[in-house]
Amino acid sequence: MSKRETLLFTAARLIHEKGYNNVGIKAILDEVNVPKGSFYHYFKSKEELGLSIMDFYIADTTNCLNLVEKSIEGLNQFFNIFFNRLIELSLKRGCPVGNLILELSDENERFRLKLLEWYSILERWIIEVLEEEKVANSHEKAKALIAAFEGTMLLSKLDKNDVHFEIFNKYTFYSILVV
Repeated sequence: MSKRETLLFTAARLIHEKGYNNVGIKAILDEVNVPKGSFYHYFKSKEELGLSIMDFYIADTTNCLNLVEKSIEGLNQFFNIFFNRLIELSLKRGCPVGNLILELSDENERFRLKLLEWYSILERWIIEVLEEEKVANSHEKAKALIAAFEGTMLLSKLDKNDVHFEIFNKYTFYSILVV
């Protein structure tokens, strides 16, 4: 892994653990044992680093979309990829993009637009699946599914209970599709 990638992945992990505003450049550099000048060789600012982290999350989400079949079952599997990731983290941290939406969308327009880019990619893919499956009101239902997914991630983080994933899979997911 290159130094830039090491900085990016370390920063992404720290920000996922503690929040964007609670992680300074020094903490990232201390963790990877890189001098401050090296950071500025790879990133002009913490904001640029944050936007690069969002590019990583966009690529990760796109990769996960490509791993599943473009169908209702594939869509459900996609959500479960992220539920399983949160279980692997002992239901800590939540959705990294959801956390950044909560923390930064009102603070920084560049972040808001990058977060919106992530949302739009996911929304378009879901709409395509729903339209192919002849699900009525595909645009609204795509929005509802994303909101339910993010809410499920948030509540699971809050009470450290994966029952929310079971509820999403048993009730919420299919209820949104048939309404």
